[in-house]
Amino acid sequence: MQIRFSPESVEDLKCLYEFIAEHDMDAARATALNLKSAINRFADFPHIGHPLDDLVGVREFVFGRYVIRYMVKEGFVYVLRVWHGREDR
Repeated sequence: MQIRFSPESVEDLKCLYEFIAEHDMDAARATALNLKSAINRFADFPHIGHPLDDLVGVREFVFGRYVIRYMVKEGFVYVLRVWHGREDR
């Protein structure tokens, strides 16, 4: 399966990177690489996340301290949003 990113998820990843980079550039790079690796797993295991009851078709995968919401549809995995678990979402 191919992975596609929503504009919101791209912005989420950018904001996470910038926030962490303010404090520790190495940690920001490591977090970005780890999130990329986790998201790339969706290509082989698209149903690894659990389905959400309140959002039809949306799945959620918790990776360490981060939450990734995505959809699987017509041969694609669409990454919808990404955030730190401490964020109030």
